[in-house]
Amino acid sequence: MAEWRRHRKQILEVGEPFKEEKAVAKYLRFICPTKSTNVMGHRVHYFIASKAVDCLLDSKWAKAKKGEEALFTFESL
Repeated sequence: MAEWRRHRKQILEVGEPFKEEKAVAKYLRFICPTKSTNVMGHRVHYFIASKAVDCLLDSKWAKAKKGEEALFTFESL
């Protein structure tokens, strides 16, 4: 049983995101349109998923560079 607990902790550990993942997250954070509302007295900011997908498809990662594949394509989303 203790062995499973130890193994579960190793599974739950999340590594540092890659440089490209950080760049995509930062791009979406600042470019993707958001809305805000009050939920139980707390200010909440949220985004619409379809708008985020549109932002990704319009980004530089959706266009393939010479000799490389595009990170996001319409089929993959």
